[in-house]
Amino acid sequence: MKQSQLYALYDSGPESVVDFLEYVWASYGLPEAPAVCGPGRLLVPLSQLGWSVTGYEPDSDYAPAAREALRDVPEAEFRQGGFGDLEERAAYDLIAAVNGPYYYLLEPTARRDALQRCARALRPGGVLFLDLSNFLWILKDYREPPSMRLSFDGTEVTRFAKHEFDYHLGIMTHEDRFVWTDTSGEERTAHKTHRMALVTFSEIAFFLEDLGFWEMRTFNSYTDRESARLTGEKLMVTARWGSSC
Repeated sequence: MKQSQLYALYDSGPESVVDFLEYVWASYGLPEAPAVCGPGRLLVPLSQLGWSVTGYEPDSDYAPAAREALRDVPEAEFRQGGFGDLEERAAYDLIAAVNGPYYYLLEPTARRDALQRCARALRPGGVLFLDLSNFLWILKDYREPPSMRLSFDGTEVTRFAKHEFDYHLGIMTHEDRFVWTDTSGEERTAHKTHRMALVTFSEIAFFLEDLGFWEMRTFNSYTDRESARLTGEKLMVTARWGSSC
């Protein structure tokens, strides 16, 4: 079983994210057919809205699945890469970084560079959206993640997760172990390790303002339709780039 299939078991569908991006598009007054840069799993539904879509996926385990999803969307573009590979200038009206790719950048200089690349890639008045975990809220009442059990094509898969924290460097290591029994009756396992920076909103806001972003809004969930203080497990930020005049 592929890593992309294993994570698809535990990932929610794109509907709530697409609905939220439609809200962002309308509330910021973006063009009727915006050019959007985002993750592969959103590109098909966004292209169905008539939006021009480009996908980025930095993880080699997931890139083939994202590319395959776009087989029936010939006008879409897909590139294997992350923030550091974003070289376009004034190309997009909306950049959506969903499921926390920003916090995989472990150094503050890399995170600032990522936001600077986003600013260059946005057209004047374009919007950046960052979807992250609110680690300060999570650590306040931290609990070890429970095991999860789901089914894929009749195969039962159990996911075990473990966290380790480096409070000195501000990094969390997340280890996933997937266990299932194949058709021959043999137990199979797969492992994946992620290292994530414990990013705070104050750092993000400082970088965004310093780089010329404005009209910043914060949200606690994909159902929110008004900016609010961050009070839960999500850290969602939108901001417009370019002159505020």
